[in-house]
Amino acid sequence: MELQPLNTQGEGSSPYFPLVSSSSLSSIIFFSWAKQIFSIGKKNKLTPEDVYPLPDEHSSQNETLTSYLSRYSLYKSLLFSNIKLISKAIMLGNLVSLFDFSSPLFIQFLLSYLQTQEKFLSIGILLAISFTIVTLTTQVLKGQFLWTNQLVEIKIKSSLSNAIFCKVLKVARIPEGTGVNILQVDVKKVCDGFKDLSLFISTPLQAGLSMYLIYYQVGNAVYAALATLTICLSLNTVITRAVGKFSGRIMSVRDRRVEATTQMLASIKMIKAYVWEKFFKKKIEDARVRELSLLRKLQILQGTTYFFFWIVPSITAAAVFMYYTLVMEKSLDPGTAFVTLSTLLILQDSLQEIPWLVSEVMMCIVSCRRMQGLIDLPDLEGLPSSDTVDLKECTLAYGDKSVLNRISLKVNKGEFIAVVGTVGSGKSSLLNGIMGELKVKEGVIKVTDSIAYAPSLDSWLQNDSLRNNILFGKPYNEAWYLKVVDACCLIQDINSLPNKDLTEIGERGINLSGGQKARICLARAVYADKDIYLLDDPLSSVDTFVATHIMNKCFLNVLSQKTRILVTHRLNILNKVDRVIVLQNGSIIENSSPDSLQITQDIEDHKSSEIEEMHSTHTKLIEDEDKESGKVNIKILKDYFGYSGGYLMISIAFLAMGLWAATRMIADIILKEWSTDPDGTETYLLLYILFRVGGTIFAFIRAVLTMAVVGNRASRFIHNQMIKSFIRAPVNLFYDVTPLGRILNRLNKDLNSIDELVPRATASIIAQIWQVLSMVFLALIYFPILIMILPFWVYYSLQIKDLYLGAARELTRLEAISNSPILNNFEETLSGAKIIRTFRQTQNFHIKNCRLIDINSRLLYSMSACRCWLVVNLGLLSSGVLCFMFALIVVFRNNISLGAVGLSLAYVVPLPINIYYLVIDWANLENQLISVERAKVYMGITSENPHKQATDKNLGNWPQFPSIEFKNVQMKYRSNTPIILKGVNFSIEAGKRVGLVGRTGSGKSSIYLCLLRLVEISSGSILIDGVNIAMIGLNKLRSAITLVPQDPLVFSGDLKDNLDPCQLKSNGEVENALKEVNLTRFSIDYEIKGDGSNISAGERQLISLGRAMLTHTKIILFDEATAGIDQNTDHQIQELIKNKFQGCTILTIAHRLGTVMESDQIIVMQDGKVSEAGNPKVLLSKDSIFKSLKDNFN
Repeated sequence: MELQPLNTQGEGSSPYFPLVSSSSLSSIIFFSWAKQIFSIGKKNKLTPEDVYPLPDEHSSQNETLTSYLSRYSLYKSLLFSNIKLISKAIMLGNLVSLFDFSSPLFIQFLLSYLQTQEKFLSIGILLAISFTIVTLTTQVLKGQFLWTNQLVEIKIKSSLSNAIFCKVLKVARIPEGTGVNILQVDVKKVCDGFKDLSLFISTPLQAGLSMYLIYYQVGNAVYAALATLTICLSLNTVITRAVGKFSGRIMSVRDRRVEATTQMLASIKMIKAYVWEKFFKKKIEDARVRELSLLRKLQILQGTTYFFFWIVPSITAAAVFMYYTLVMEKSLDPGTAFVTLSTLLILQDSLQEIPWLVSEVMMCIVSCRRMQGLIDLPDLEGLPSSDTVDLKECTLAYGDKSVLNRISLKVNKGEFIAVVGTVGSGKSSLLNGIMGELKVKEGVIKVTDSIAYAPSLDSWLQNDSLRNNILFGKPYNEAWYLKVVDACCLIQDINSLPNKDLTEIGERGINLSGGQKARICLARAVYADKDIYLLDDPLSSVDTFVATHIMNKCFLNVLSQKTRILVTHRLNILNKVDRVIVLQNGSIIENSSPDSLQITQDIEDHKSSEIEEMHSTHTKLIEDEDKESGKVNIKILKDYFGYSGGYLMISIAFLAMGLWAATRMIADIILKEWSTDPDGTETYLLLYILFRVGGTIFAFIRAVLTMAVVGNRASRFIHNQMIKSFIRAPVNLFYDVTPLGRILNRLNKDLNSIDELVPRATASIIAQIWQVLSMVFLALIYFPILIMILPFWVYYSLQIKDLYLGAARELTRLEAISNSPILNNFEETLSGAKIIRTFRQTQNFHIKNCRLIDINSRLLYSMSACRCWLVVNLGLLSSGVLCFMFALIVVFRNNISLGAVGLSLAYVVPLPINIYYLVIDWANLENQLISVERAKVYMGITSENPHKQATDKNLGNWPQFPSIEFKNVQMKYRSNTPIILKGVNFSIEAGKRVGLVGRTGSGKSSIYLCLLRLVEISSGSILIDGVNIAMIGLNKLRSAITLVPQDPLVFSGDLKDNLDPCQLKSNGEVENALKEVNLTRFSIDYEIKGDGSNISAGERQLISLGRAMLTHTKIILFDEATAGIDQNTDHQIQELIKNKFQGCTILTIAHRLGTVMESDQIIVMQDGKVSEAGNPKVLLSKDSIFKSLKDNFN
């Protein structure tokens, strides 16, 4: 065997970036240190190595959160572990709130100055200089405030993700959909909630200060504002509670949708074979309809909340001015009017933030509760230590359900024990109990912690090279490694791979046969060199030659000094073990030496099957994730609106917001005229109320249309198209090269962005465009001299925006891509947690997870730095323009109307923050549209061949005579892979029973894949009943064939749904099928968990056989269907097949030669070709390969 050298070259080093702590004070204040990434981004496409290093305190390996979780709830732990950053953010937030009030105060000072007779220039200059200093300070504080908030998010995300990962390794099992949803959605919502905690505190403070300043201007008229606010806020409290309620319900429904989607994607090959695409599509889409229905109601509620906080300042202004002029009988002057108006604009900004802040906090609380539920799950308890295995009167349970009753068993050091029993007797549960995976309800288990475990039917492998799967974190020892792979009969398999043992074996071992996966799992266990070996039927998945080799070279040689507990259905090997344990109904009924064993059964031959090896010409099987670069194509935005049903609704929303801006401008012009004409109070007041309050209805229309209509429709279309695309995607060309985590990333994180963030970003950008346009327009009307600097302002604003967006787009794409490995690793760990714990590899997986999280955190860190640079620089530019305008007012102080100055400043002062929000909202929309861009890639996956053909209707009840003929068939999995079937020729008469035998990897399962057209053949033809199957629609073809696999598919739902998901059979027929396959202990409404953990491997196989009983097709493919079944049950099943499937053409892959000895024909496969075929008796009467296989077994 040729072994490839280990790759010892480290990862590429990153360019040096100075940490913030080593930067100068001015660089820290103005974020100059962040500019380096813009320079790199302009020259080259950014890569993860180009981003800034992550300070140690933000690393995921920081264990501060974990230490608090042992004493406090999750919410308190997150608060206490980040108290310094959160406190700093709150302090900066309050300072920003205080400095924001400098604007109305300076407007008042300026108007007072302009009302004086002298208007001394020196005083005006002093005002202008003071205003400049305060404005620039405000922008710097805002940058530092945003930076601190972003650090809170980064730290919480990394520590929380790590804590969840660690918890998954400590609990027995959590539903896969729930785990993925918590990691991808709930963590984000908690981060958002804590990031905005400072705003949640400072915003009410800002609102309170606004009220005080209004009181300072209008005296008791402020009580009108208080009364208005109290009524509106009380009404909004009811809506806020409903928001929290709907958020929790949405997350619950989303869990079910994610679970169903994960089940479908993980078992897509079997779903296609069973023609269950419509069932799973409906199941997922039904959950999606419920999710979107709740989301639409939530978005309408959010729109109503926005409406309240748009209308509150308008009603408040109207109430204040009405009370001031009519009740207090005072005249409005420009100073009072526009200082109050400017303050009300600050109040509006504060109140505008409250709805989404409340929404964020409510969703944060909901997500915290969900995660608290996970964190509160009991950890698996460690078992008392012992030199060997000792169980005393043990009752063991999965949850509350007992599976083993009062078991007593002591295994001596170095003893070789076999465990046998019928299906569901508790064999695998015994091994799980010894590993500490079951709850000990009674008794005591003592065991050493030096345990290795080798599963068969539930083989778990990593998406890594074959060698690394065997090493499993242990150092490479070539001599020991070669001895192990030889003992596990892997040398021939390794030499057949293009890159030997460095060939990537794919996610879940997808490019390996069942036998190869079982032997790699065995090699992993043997290489670990432990004291105790728990072997869960590893011989069931290999042929007779390999089984003999493993028994002699591995179990009886390499492991001869080890303690071995072997679960098996092979009674012929029992004479080679020291002791046999017989289990029945969860109890030990016999414990004796093989010679005195009181069971009589026929010697069984062998079992297993394979999902054919998918060779690759490259070490790398899984394709890299695509990453777009450059600007987000405007076509993506057009497509998004197109997905919502066209441009009508978004056009109405845009126009509605334009009408809001127009009515607001008219109302403020009315206020200007009113402040200089006290005689028309009633008329002005009526018009002001009409335009101010009436205009907010347009803002409500915009919010509901963009979120509850446009967003909801687009989300539904995108999700359904992706699901349709996934269902139609070819197995070999898409699923074999695309990790499940990458797909789930699109269906979770990206879809969540499309559901919630893209509509919100769309609504926000529409509002911000009209805000800025109205402000500039009105300022130019009353202060046309601004036209002098407007071109320069716009030019430099665009320069800053383009510089920022160039880096922000790439960083956003990289951050989205960096989430996929985290999710892949999480999903892989979730499914293999038991093995990881048993092999004591939790620390290695923890380190890997921390490395992946830190890569993501580095990208978030760089994105945050870029955003803060944008805040400060845009703020400084806009503040400079504002100060220039302030200076011009001082220069032209004798020729300017007070009303014009007041109105212009009321509109221009908020311009810096509104221009910043415009750029940020545009960048945010672009960033969120990346999720649409990524989803669109998966909406257009190349489909497999048509599911329906026009000629299908002419076939009637095809096949009438289910003969099968292969004519010179060649097949390869992809264009860059070797040929697997090399000119296969054979014919099978209708109604015959045929056995397919041959070594693992010889091409047996590839025959099945070709018959079902799960992989299309490269050349030749396959005929069924004389019809070329290439001309038949896939649904018609697959509906005519029933596959009973070795790795059966079960999904969450009752037993009837699992047997007859399309609801084609009556309850009586389903119950009869259960009776025929000996599953009468279960009722048809027995609820099966999503991963099938509450039924045994053998019971899952019997369920699969029960499905076949209900289909009544004329071609049946058995792929080691009885591999996990005991000998007596296997014999009963063979009789059942003989009686129930009379007249059917039956193909059986078997390593138990006894299973196929009564076949009409045997086909022996070798190296992708038919090496011989004929009647088994004829083949046994001469020197044939089939005879050698049987002799080798004997």
